[in-house]
Amino acid sequence: MNSVDEVSSSYSTDAELLTSVFTIDDHGVPIDIVRNGTNGSLEEIPPIFLQTTAAQAISGAFVWAALIVTCHQIYQYLRYYSCPTEQRWIVRILFIVPIYAFDSWLSLLFFHDSFYIYFDSVRNWYEAFVIYNFLSLCYEYLGGESNIMTEIRGKPIKSSFLYGTCCLTGKSYTIGFLRFCKQVKYPVH
Repeated sequence: MNSVDEVSSSYSTDAELLTSVFTIDDHGVPIDIVRNGTNGSLEEIPPIFLQTTAAQAISGAFVWAALIVTCHQIYQYLRYYSCPTEQRWIVRILFIVPIYAFDSWLSLLFFHDSFYIYFDSVRNWYEAFVIYNFLSLCYEYLGGESNIMTEIRGKPIKSSFLYGTCCLTGKSYTIGFLRFCKQVKYPVH
């Protein structure tokens, strides 16, 4: 634990010291301390609500409730697996609730450590995976990619600023256009 003298001697000017916030590790719990500008005494900054045990307990209760409800719903989908072409996409989409909730709760529990960055990466990866699964489910509901193309092949693309197709004036829907929209273009370095 740092003493006040060690903290004070590390700053060159009094103005820098008056505007500084110190973090002291007290048995694994960081405590923020600021120097009072009027009399120079040190005061503890109260933690924000997200850093309290109450916030962690409340969020934990809601996370576990979401886990139980969603896992039951996923179980029901798997138990009555009557339409596998659609239900596999739905189950993958439903898994975002337990993954996102548990990941967010872990980020809150490890708020002071740098682990929340890794949890955030996992959460963002699965979010992208769910968007892909939702698009695949939409394709499945519409009868598949070939059925979609037979419906729209050769029709002109309506130019609209609202839909973001203002640059596609004079173009029509083709299989090449649909595949172009689905491709991921990586920048060449």
